[in-house]
Amino acid sequence: MAIKTGKEYIDSLRDGRTLYIDGALVNDVTSYPPLKGVIGTLASLYDDQHDPTYRDVLTFASPRTGELVSKTYLEARTPEEVRALAGCYHLRALRTYGLMGRLTDFMSGFLVDTVVSMRMIGRTAAAESAQWIVDHCRDNDLQVTHALIDPQSDRSKPDAPSQAVHLVERRADGIVVSGCRLLSTLAPVANECYVGPYHPRLPGEEKFALAFVVPMNAPGLSTLGRESFHRGQGSFDRPLSSRFDEGDAILMFDEVFVPNERTIVAGDIEAYNGIMANRAGYTSLQATTRSTVKLRFLTGMALAIARANGRDKTPRYQAAIGELTALVTIAEGIRSGAMADILRRVEAFAQGKLMPEGDGISEARAIGSPGNAATNFFFPYANTKAVDVLRMAAGSGVLAMTEADYANPDVGRLMDEWLVGPGIDARRRLELMKLAWDMTGTEFGSRAGLYERLYSGDPELNAQRWFKSPVTRECEALVHRLLES
Repeated sequence: MAIKTGKEYIDSLRDGRTLYIDGALVNDVTSYPPLKGVIGTLASLYDDQHDPTYRDVLTFASPRTGELVSKTYLEARTPEEVRALAGCYHLRALRTYGLMGRLTDFMSGFLVDTVVSMRMIGRTAAAESAQWIVDHCRDNDLQVTHALIDPQSDRSKPDAPSQAVHLVERRADGIVVSGCRLLSTLAPVANECYVGPYHPRLPGEEKFALAFVVPMNAPGLSTLGRESFHRGQGSFDRPLSSRFDEGDAILMFDEVFVPNERTIVAGDIEAYNGIMANRAGYTSLQATTRSTVKLRFLTGMALAIARANGRDKTPRYQAAIGELTALVTIAEGIRSGAMADILRRVEAFAQGKLMPEGDGISEARAIGSPGNAATNFFFPYANTKAVDVLRMAAGSGVLAMTEADYANPDVGRLMDEWLVGPGIDARRRLELMKLAWDMTGTEFGSRAGLYERLYSGDPELNAQRWFKSPVTRECEALVHRLLES
C-alpha cells in the first residue's frame, strides 16, 4: 500500500481498540468529539502527500515496493538526501506550526535510527526486525506513537520498577509481555505503538530490556487517555486546542503477545542500551526542526501581540522580541548542525566507527550530537523564554471575551468602537488575544509548557549523561595542556 488519504487514515482508526477517556470506553475514536480536531489535522497531513504542491517534498519511492511513501522514513546518506529529509520534516512542522511534538515523523526517524544502531553493533537479527517494522509502517503509511518511560512508582531508584513492561513468556513465534508504560503522546489517534528504551537498563534487568511495536488494537492492550483539552469550543476561542491537542496516554499491557517479526530486543541489555547510543541522528534532525518552527511561531505571536497593543514601540519589548529573534537564528544554526552531524556519523559508520571523530586540529576530536544537546537544553530554554515574552507582551489582555460576545449585537458594536489597537480592529485583536490565551493560559498551553521542559526526559539525568561524555574530558584536557606548556 502507498500513501494514504486523510479519509483512509480516519477509517484506519476504527479498529476495535480499547481506549478509555474520562472513565468511559471510547468505542469509535473518530466520533469522539474532543479528538475530532486533531484527527482532522492529521488527516490533512495525509492529504498533503497527494497535493502536487507538496508531494515531491513529502514523498519518495519505497525501496521495497516502488510506490510513493512518506519521506520521513528516508535513510538519508548523502547531502542531497539529508536536505530532502530535512525539507520534508520542515514542511510537516510548518503545517502544524511546530505544536505537535509527537507527529509520526518523530517515530519515523527513531525507527530508522534503530535499524542503523542495531546494524552498527552487529545485532543482525535485531536490525532485520527493526527494518521489517520500518517497511511495515512506511509502506502502510501508519501513524506511529511510542511509550518510552516506566511508571512513576519510585523515582528515587535507578532500576526498573516491577510495574514496568516486562517479559512474561517466550514462545517459538514471539513473546508475551505485561506491565505499564507512559507517556504515550498521540496514542489515542495512532495506529501502532513502539515500546523501547530511553533510559539504560542495568545488569539483572533483562526481563525489562524490550523493544517492540504493537498495533493499538492488540488484544490485552488498554490505552488510558488523559482528559481531552478541547471541549467543543470553536477555533476562534480555542485556535490551538481545537486543532493540535495530541492526547497523552498510559498504556497497560495485560499479557500482550508480540510476534517475532515485531520484536527488536527481548532480554539483550547491550542491544537495548545501544539503540539510543549509536544513532545516525534522524530523530534529532526531526526534533530540532519541529522545535525551530515552534520557536518561530512563538516569536511571531509575541510580535503580533505587541503590535496589537502598541508595545512593539517600547524598548523593553523590542529587546525581548529581538532576543527571541536571535534565538531563532541560533536554532536554525543548530538545525544545520544536526544535518551536518548525520553526514558525519554516516561516514563514521561506513568506516566501522561507532562515533565520529575529528582530527583535533581543524575540529575537536570528541564530537557530541548538537541535535541531542539542543533538545536536552537549548530548546526547553528557548521555547519557555518565548512563552514568557508572549505572556508579558499580552498582559491582562488575554483575559478576553469570546466570539459569542463579539457576535452579540448589543456589545459587539461597542467592542468595535472601544476594544481596538494601533492599526488593528477589534475582531482581529480579539483573535490574537484568544490565540495568546490558548498558548499561555489554557490546559493546552500549560501542558505545552510542561511538555517542552521534559521533551527529551529528565533534565538532570540528561546533564549527568553529558557529564560522562568524551567532550567533557576533552574540555578539561585543554586546561591541563595549558598548565603543562
